[in-house]
Amino acid sequence: MRRLLLATLCLAAGVAPTTAVGAPYLPPSGKVFHSGLGGYGPGAVGDFTTQSGKHPAVFQYFISWQSGEPDLNFFAGLLRKSGAAGSRAMLSVSTSGTGLTPGAIARGRGDTFLVAMNRILAEHGQPTYLRLLSEMNNANNPYSAYDLSGNSRGRAFSTREFKRAWRRAALVLRGGDLSTVNSRLRRLGMPPVQSAVTTLERPAVALLWVPLTFGNPEIARNHPKHWWPGSGYVDWVGSTWYSPFPAASAFHRFMNHPLWRTKPFAFSEYGVWGAESPSFVRLFFRFVRSHPRVRLISYYQSGLVKPEFRLSTHPRSRAELRRQLSSFRYLGYAPEYRP
Repeated sequence: MRRLLLATLCLAAGVAPTTAVGAPYLPPSGKVFHSGLGGYGPGAVGDFTTQSGKHPAVFQYFISWQSGEPDLNFFAGLLRKSGAAGSRAMLSVSTSGTGLTPGAIARGRGDTFLVAMNRILAEHGQPTYLRLLSEMNNANNPYSAYDLSGNSRGRAFSTREFKRAWRRAALVLRGGDLSTVNSRLRRLGMPPVQSAVTTLERPAVALLWVPLTFGNPEIARNHPKHWWPGSGYVDWVGSTWYSPFPAASAFHRFMNHPLWRTKPFAFSEYGVWGAESPSFVRLFFRFVRSHPRVRLISYYQSGLVKPEFRLSTHPRSRAELRRQLSSFRYLGYAPEYRP
């Protein structure tokens, strides 16, 4: 029955049912993982715990699609730090500083990173969340198809190439026999992975697809539906929400789009941006309570803990956040780390 359902979903999305299937690594039924980000040092999780009033079940870091040995060691170190602090890790992966385009990734130019990350995640041995090429419909990101004027950045940045790049990444990261992975890539019109290994690891990894709810710029061809790679390649759907933009109706519409309305939902970033706004914190948690598909919420302080996002600069909003998070609904530990 499950295979039949998967095939039906894949065909509905225009994707062959040979897609590798991942797992979301959800919290227990009725619960929501509390998550956050802010800093990269060994004390980052503890600092966030102090500020938010609750230990994060998942701690998030921003990284780039780099494959040099120092970079890979740094990524592995982040996983160790979060694990030592009792948190699962989420890695938000950009192409910043690499010059990689979605088209280049689809052609295999980013495979060294993907194969290495497959190994690193397997060696870590705990569920990890990968937020690949997030806010892909935001012109401020280097992998977006359009500039802020709505002009195309060229074929290598097109939504078609983005979807191909995502599918390639999903197949390699989820792993398995390399000949099987390469066979699937050939069926998708992409070149094989060139690697000395014959079998990729099978890490506990969940892939988060996180666009803006409509797009920046807000043009029809930048709607998230044009970036959807297919249900079989996505474990979570998510978006980002900040206090200057309180329109809850946009998130309700986005969550219920027919292409992804069955997926668990993550707010991979939410927070107060700039001026104090305890009212936004209340609005956000009302939305979460009324939308049971929301299973993970990650408070954003920025990777470098910038003042405009930092909880310590918003004491009234911080107090409201702590009050909301005091509910047993919001989990501070994943099952494997529970004290």
